[in-house]
Amino acid sequence: MNTLTAPMSRARAKSLRYAKLALYLNEARAEILRAWRTPAFVVPTLAMPFGFYILFGILLGHANPGMAVYTLATYGVLAALGPGLFGFGAGVAADRDAGILSLKRVSPLPAGAFLFARLAAALVFTLTVLLGLYGLAVFGAGVVLPAGSCLKLLVVHLASVVPFCLLGLCIGLRFGGSAAMALTNILFFSLAVLGGLWMPLSMFPGWLQHVAVALPTYHLGALALQASGGATAGGAVQHALVVAGCAALFAAIAWRSWARAGQ
Repeated sequence: MNTLTAPMSRARAKSLRYAKLALYLNEARAEILRAWRTPAFVVPTLAMPFGFYILFGILLGHANPGMAVYTLATYGVLAALGPGLFGFGAGVAADRDAGILSLKRVSPLPAGAFLFARLAAALVFTLTVLLGLYGLAVFGAGVVLPAGSCLKLLVVHLASVVPFCLLGLCIGLRFGGSAAMALTNILFFSLAVLGGLWMPLSMFPGWLQHVAVALPTYHLGALALQASGGATAGGAVQHALVVAGCAALFAAIAWRSWARAGQ
Protein backbone atom coordinates (compact mmCIF):
# COMPACT_ATOMS: atom_id res chain seq x y z
CA MET A 1 0.00 0.00 0.00
CA ASN A 2 1.54 3.31 -1.07
CA THR A 3 1.15 6.72 0.53
CA LEU A 4 -1.75 7.60 -1.81
CA THR A 5 -3.90 4.54 -1.24
CA ALA A 6 -3.48 4.61 2.55
CA PRO A 7 -5.39 7.91 3.09
CA MET A 8 -8.01 6.74 0.56
CA SER A 9 -8.50 3.49 2.49
CA ARG A 10 -8.87 5.37 5.76
CA ALA A 11 -11.34 7.76 4.16
CA ARG A 12 -13.34 4.86 2.76
CA ALA A 13 -13.38 3.09 6.12
CA LYS A 14 -14.56 6.29 7.80
CA SER A 15 -17.27 6.72 5.18
CA LEU A 16 -18.46 3.16 5.74
CA ARG A 17 -18.63 3.72 9.49
CA TYR A 18 -20.77 6.83 8.99
CA ALA A 19 -23.00 4.95 6.55
CA LYS A 20 -23.46 2.11 9.05
CA LEU A 21 -24.24 4.58 11.83
CA ALA A 22 -26.81 6.31 9.61
CA LEU A 23 -28.36 2.92 8.85
CA TYR A 24 -28.73 2.13 12.55
CA LEU A 25 -30.18 5.56 13.33
CA ASN A 26 -32.66 5.44 10.45
CA GLU A 27 -33.83 1.99 11.52
CA ALA A 28 -34.26 3.25 15.09
CA ARG A 29 -36.20 6.29 13.90
CA ALA A 30 -38.53 4.12 11.83
CA GLU A 31 -39.13 1.75 14.75
CA ILE A 32 -39.87 4.61 17.16
CA LEU A 33 -42.35 6.17 14.73
CA ARG A 34 -44.03 2.81 14.18
CA ALA A 35 -44.37 2.28 17.93
CA TRP A 36 -45.81 5.77 18.45
CA ARG A 37 -48.45 5.01 15.82
CA THR A 38 -49.56 1.80 17.54
CA PRO A 39 -52.21 2.70 20.14
CA ALA A 40 -52.28 -0.85 21.55
CA PHE A 41 -48.63 -0.34 22.54
CA VAL A 42 -48.61 3.36 23.41
CA VAL A 43 -51.68 3.63 25.64
CA PRO A 44 -50.91 0.93 28.23
CA THR A 45 -47.18 1.68 28.17
CA LEU A 46 -47.71 5.36 28.95
CA ALA A 47 -50.98 5.36 30.85
CA MET A 48 -50.43 2.57 33.37
CA PRO A 49 -47.40 3.97 35.28
CA PHE A 50 -48.93 7.47 35.28
CA GLY A 51 -52.30 6.21 36.49
CA PHE A 52 -50.86 4.09 39.27
CA TYR A 53 -48.55 6.86 40.47
CA ILE A 54 -51.36 9.42 40.56
CA LEU A 55 -53.50 6.97 42.55
CA PHE A 56 -50.96 5.53 44.99
CA GLY A 57 -48.19 8.14 45.02
CA ILE A 58 -50.28 11.32 45.06
CA LEU A 59 -53.93 10.68 46.02
CA LEU A 60 -53.49 7.85 48.54
CA GLY A 61 -49.94 8.74 49.56
CA HIS A 62 -50.38 12.50 49.83
CA ALA A 63 -49.99 12.49 53.61
CA ASN A 64 -47.04 10.09 53.43
CA PRO A 65 -43.97 11.52 51.65
CA GLY A 66 -42.18 8.19 52.05
CA MET A 67 -44.86 6.44 50.00
CA ALA A 68 -44.45 9.01 47.21
CA VAL A 69 -40.72 8.27 47.03
CA TYR A 70 -41.28 4.51 47.29
CA THR A 71 -43.77 4.47 44.43
CA LEU A 72 -41.54 6.72 42.32
CA ALA A 73 -38.69 4.23 42.66
CA THR A 74 -40.76 1.12 41.96
CA TYR A 75 -43.04 2.56 39.27
CA GLY A 76 -39.94 3.75 37.45
CA VAL A 77 -38.98 0.08 37.08
CA LEU A 78 -42.56 -0.59 35.95
CA ALA A 79 -42.07 2.11 33.30
CA ALA A 80 -39.18 0.07 31.87
CA LEU A 81 -40.99 -3.26 32.16
CA GLY A 82 -43.76 -2.42 29.68
CA PRO A 83 -41.71 -1.18 26.70
CA GLY A 84 -39.11 -3.90 27.15
CA LEU A 85 -41.51 -6.82 27.37
CA PHE A 86 -44.15 -5.69 24.90
CA GLY A 87 -41.76 -4.08 22.40
CA PHE A 88 -39.62 -7.19 22.11
CA GLY A 89 -42.06 -9.93 23.14
CA ALA A 90 -45.30 -9.21 21.35
CA GLY A 91 -43.60 -6.91 18.81
CA VAL A 92 -40.97 -9.36 17.56
CA ALA A 93 -43.52 -12.19 17.49
CA ALA A 94 -45.85 -10.07 15.37
CA ASP A 95 -42.98 -9.30 12.98
CA ARG A 96 -42.23 -13.01 12.70
CA ASP A 97 -45.84 -13.83 11.89
CA ALA A 98 -45.99 -11.08 9.27
CA GLY A 99 -42.73 -12.22 7.65
CA ILE A 100 -41.02 -8.92 8.46
CA LEU A 101 -38.30 -10.57 10.53
CA SER A 102 -37.50 -13.04 7.73
CA LEU A 103 -37.33 -10.18 5.24
CA LYS A 104 -34.93 -8.26 7.44
CA ARG A 105 -32.72 -11.30 7.92
CA VAL A 106 -32.23 -11.79 4.15
CA SER A 107 -31.80 -8.07 3.49
CA PRO A 108 -28.42 -6.28 3.74
CA LEU A 109 -29.62 -4.79 7.03
CA PRO A 110 -27.32 -5.96 9.87
CA ALA A 111 -29.05 -7.99 12.57
CA GLY A 112 -27.68 -5.53 15.09
CA ALA A 113 -29.63 -2.69 13.48
CA PHE A 114 -32.94 -4.49 14.04
CA LEU A 115 -32.16 -5.14 17.70
CA PHE A 116 -30.72 -1.65 18.19
CA ALA A 117 -33.90 -0.11 16.78
CA ARG A 118 -36.10 -2.11 19.16
CA LEU A 119 -33.89 -1.19 22.12
CA ALA A 120 -33.89 2.48 21.11
CA ALA A 121 -37.69 2.50 20.94
CA ALA A 122 -37.94 0.87 24.37
CA LEU A 123 -35.52 3.43 25.82
CA VAL A 124 -37.38 6.37 24.26
CA PHE A 125 -40.71 5.20 25.66
CA THR A 126 -39.19 4.47 29.05
CA LEU A 127 -37.51 7.87 29.22
CA THR A 128 -40.77 9.57 28.23
CA VAL A 129 -42.65 7.85 31.04
CA LEU A 130 -39.85 8.51 33.53
CA LEU A 131 -39.82 12.23 32.81
CA GLY A 132 -43.57 12.30 33.37
CA LEU A 133 -43.26 10.32 36.60
CA TYR A 134 -40.49 12.55 37.92
CA GLY A 135 -42.57 15.61 37.11
CA LEU A 136 -45.60 14.17 38.92
CA ALA A 137 -43.40 13.28 41.90
CA VAL A 138 -41.94 16.76 42.19
CA PHE A 139 -44.95 18.93 41.40
CA GLY A 140 -47.75 16.59 42.45
CA ALA A 141 -46.35 14.80 45.48
CA GLY A 142 -43.66 17.25 46.63
CA VAL A 143 -40.82 14.75 46.35
CA VAL A 144 -37.39 16.33 46.83
CA LEU A 145 -34.26 14.25 46.25
CA PRO A 146 -30.58 15.26 46.09
CA ALA A 147 -29.19 15.62 42.60
CA GLY A 148 -26.94 12.60 43.10
CA SER A 149 -29.86 10.41 44.12
CA CYS A 150 -31.88 11.58 41.11
CA LEU A 151 -29.04 10.66 38.77
CA LYS A 152 -28.60 7.22 40.37
CA LEU A 153 -32.34 6.62 40.16
CA LEU A 154 -32.43 7.55 36.48
CA VAL A 155 -29.51 5.21 35.73
CA VAL A 156 -31.23 2.30 37.50
CA HIS A 157 -34.54 2.96 35.76
CA LEU A 158 -33.02 3.19 32.28
CA ALA A 159 -30.77 0.17 32.87
CA SER A 160 -33.87 -1.82 33.82
CA VAL A 161 -34.86 -1.80 30.15
CA VAL A 162 -32.06 -4.21 29.18
CA PRO A 163 -33.06 -7.41 31.06
CA PHE A 164 -36.73 -6.87 30.15
CA CYS A 165 -35.87 -6.44 26.47
CA LEU A 166 -33.83 -9.64 26.55
CA LEU A 167 -36.68 -11.51 28.24
CA GLY A 168 -39.11 -10.11 25.68
CA LEU A 169 -36.80 -11.20 22.86
CA CYS A 170 -36.83 -14.77 24.22
CA ILE A 171 -40.63 -14.74 24.01
CA GLY A 172 -40.83 -13.04 20.63
CA LEU A 173 -38.44 -15.51 18.98
CA ARG A 174 -40.06 -18.65 20.41
CA PHE A 175 -43.81 -18.00 20.26
CA GLY A 176 -46.34 -16.88 17.67
CA GLY A 177 -48.12 -13.54 17.87
CA SER A 178 -51.20 -14.58 19.89
CA ALA A 179 -49.27 -16.80 22.30
CA ALA A 180 -46.56 -14.17 22.75
CA MET A 181 -49.11 -11.46 23.56
CA ALA A 182 -50.83 -13.69 26.14
CA LEU A 183 -47.54 -14.75 27.73
CA THR A 184 -46.25 -11.18 27.74
CA ASN A 185 -49.35 -9.97 29.58
CA ILE A 186 -49.05 -12.76 32.14
CA LEU A 187 -45.36 -12.04 32.72
CA PHE A 188 -45.93 -8.30 32.90
CA PHE A 189 -48.48 -8.52 35.70
CA SER A 190 -46.67 -11.37 37.47
CA LEU A 191 -43.31 -9.60 37.48
CA ALA A 192 -44.90 -6.30 38.52
CA VAL A 193 -47.04 -7.65 41.34
CA LEU A 194 -44.83 -10.44 42.69
CA GLY A 195 -41.70 -8.29 42.33
CA GLY A 196 -43.14 -5.69 44.69
CA LEU A 197 -43.48 -2.90 42.14
CA TRP A 198 -47.15 -2.18 42.87
CA MET A 199 -47.17 -2.64 46.63
CA PRO A 200 -44.59 -3.42 49.36
CA LEU A 201 -43.73 -7.09 49.76
CA SER A 202 -44.53 -6.83 53.48
CA MET A 203 -48.20 -6.92 52.46
CA PHE A 204 -47.76 -10.38 50.87
CA PRO A 205 -47.88 -13.80 52.55
CA GLY A 206 -44.49 -15.14 53.56
CA TRP A 207 -44.26 -17.72 50.77
CA LEU A 208 -44.92 -15.05 48.12
CA GLN A 209 -42.15 -12.94 49.58
CA HIS A 210 -39.76 -15.83 48.94
CA VAL A 211 -40.94 -16.00 45.32
CA ALA A 212 -40.18 -12.31 44.84
CA VAL A 213 -36.49 -12.79 45.68
CA ALA A 214 -36.08 -14.89 42.51
CA LEU A 215 -37.47 -12.17 40.21
CA PRO A 216 -35.39 -9.45 38.52
CA THR A 217 -38.13 -6.89 39.19
CA TYR A 218 -37.64 -7.30 42.93
CA HIS A 219 -33.91 -6.66 42.71
CA LEU A 220 -34.29 -3.73 40.30
CA GLY A 221 -36.90 -2.25 42.62
CA ALA A 222 -34.48 -2.68 45.53
CA LEU A 223 -31.71 -0.93 43.58
CA ALA A 224 -34.09 1.93 42.74
CA LEU A 225 -35.17 2.24 46.37
CA GLN A 226 -31.54 2.33 47.52
CA ALA A 227 -30.74 4.94 44.88
CA SER A 228 -33.55 7.12 46.21
CA GLY A 229 -32.27 6.83 49.78
CA GLY A 230 -34.51 3.99 50.96
CA ALA A 231 -33.45 0.95 52.94
CA THR A 232 -33.90 -2.60 51.62
CA ALA A 233 -32.70 -6.06 52.52
CA GLY A 234 -29.39 -6.90 50.87
CA GLY A 235 -26.69 -4.70 49.42
CA ALA A 236 -26.59 -3.00 46.04
CA VAL A 237 -23.86 -5.36 44.76
CA GLN A 238 -25.95 -8.39 45.63
CA HIS A 239 -29.01 -7.03 43.82
CA ALA A 240 -26.94 -5.96 40.81
CA LEU A 241 -25.35 -9.41 40.52
CA VAL A 242 -28.76 -11.11 40.49
CA VAL A 243 -30.00 -8.72 37.79
CA ALA A 244 -26.83 -9.29 35.76
CA GLY A 245 -27.25 -13.06 36.11
CA CYS A 246 -30.87 -12.86 34.90
CA ALA A 247 -29.84 -10.67 31.97
CA ALA A 248 -27.06 -13.12 31.02
CA LEU A 249 -29.50 -16.05 31.15
CA PHE A 250 -32.05 -14.21 29.00
CA ALA A 251 -29.31 -13.20 26.55
CA ALA A 252 -28.14 -16.81 26.19
CA ILE A 253 -31.68 -18.04 25.53
CA ALA A 254 -32.32 -15.19 23.08
CA TRP A 255 -29.06 -15.91 21.22
CA ARG A 256 -29.98 -19.57 20.86
CA SER A 257 -33.51 -18.66 19.76
CA TRP A 258 -32.17 -16.17 17.20
CA ALA A 259 -29.90 -18.84 15.72
CA ARG A 260 -32.77 -21.34 15.52
CA ALA A 261 -35.07 -18.75 13.93
CA GLY A 262 -32.57 -18.29 11.11
CA GLN A 263 -32.40 -21.99 10.25
